[in-house]
Amino acid sequence: MSLDALKTILEQLPDPSYVEGTAKLSERFAIALPDGDVGALDDKRFVDWLLEHAEAAPFGDHGETKLDPKVRHAKRLVARSKAVVAGFDPAGVLPAIEAALSPRFHLDAKLEDVTVYETGGKFARHKDTPRTANLVGTLVVGLPIAHEGGAFSIVDAGQRHDVDWSGTPDPSAVRWVALFSDVDHSVEQVKAGARVTLVYSLSRSDRPRADAARDDKLASLRKAVGALTIPKAQPLMIACTRQIVTDGTQPQSIDTLRGTDREIADTFADSGFDVAVRACIVGDNEEGGDPGFPDTQHMYAITRLSKAIPDSVVAGMDEAVSFTDAIDAEEYEEEGDEPMGGTLLGEYVLDMVAMDRWVIRTRAAASVIYEGMYSETGYFGNEASMGHIYTLAAIEVTTAKR
Repeated sequence: MSLDALKTILEQLPDPSYVEGTAKLSERFAIALPDGDVGALDDKRFVDWLLEHAEAAPFGDHGETKLDPKVRHAKRLVARSKAVVAGFDPAGVLPAIEAALSPRFHLDAKLEDVTVYETGGKFARHKDTPRTANLVGTLVVGLPIAHEGGAFSIVDAGQRHDVDWSGTPDPSAVRWVALFSDVDHSVEQVKAGARVTLVYSLSRSDRPRADAARDDKLASLRKAVGALTIPKAQPLMIACTRQIVTDGTQPQSIDTLRGTDREIADTFADSGFDVAVRACIVGDNEEGGDPGFPDTQHMYAITRLSKAIPDSVVAGMDEAVSFTDAIDAEEYEEEGDEPMGGTLLGEYVLDMVAMDRWVIRTRAAASVIYEGMYSETGYFGNEASMGHIYTLAAIEVTTAKR
């Protein structure tokens, strides 16, 4: 089977990045604080009560926790995960979430925050990068409190979807949305009233989950993989559609994968292949704009990493970046000039894998870590490029070692 044929099969697999729904409240909704104080949804002072026990909600920025109302204008309960919720149990919506985002394993939901977006409240576009391998995503539950604006905007693979809970709600139900933690999302400005949400983290458990309907959709992939032959010393690389934790020495276990990426990896493993996850980098020749995955049309290879590039190195990338251990710019240097400086990535690079060994799906994900001048060979003559450097995760499939 050709890799083009394999790609066609992979493209046909459902690969949702979010799921939404409605759930009836099981009893009178209330929130209890650790000191015993209780606020009830049907109390006219409920929002005021929340604000009396709240603090400014921060956001993460490259490992730092910051407060800036221009980025995030919201409040959160000081009690955070120690608050106790009555009237809504996330267990009631987990089956629907698992079917979309975690077909192979059950999820555990944990309350993280109760947030209030008052009039003028907002949260700029961002993504919640997973910090542990088990973190799958986030469940946001909107309480039935009238407000205007405040749509939850999701952008994934270039497509935008707005989850709008504004207007007059059904007081006996909540609306919810769950999404992978690496998906871009924002809260649009609240124009009137208050948007109040419960925020849960969704983590993959070690409890396997059976899904007959999903298994049927994987049948064609299992058949194709069973007939596939991979030459020795020539890995098959499949770019992931989810941005995942790939820190440290490479490759990593497929336990870091989630959603459809994990199902694909499991299918190859079940067929006897060695399967792992590899952090990679690749550059393009496009300047500016809002790039997604790089255009593969003029790409001849993608670079595999032997270990992930640390955040500190990414943050300090200089005016020139070399994928090797040296920078050769003698052609441009005058006698007496200081040697050209820059960032060297050679210690992180393993090798380059030609594009004829790659399957790049339409929804493949990559993140820009640098924009400027770079060279994959270390030579900054006519082999240098002006553009972006991306990082991505890939499923790495090789013939099983005997």
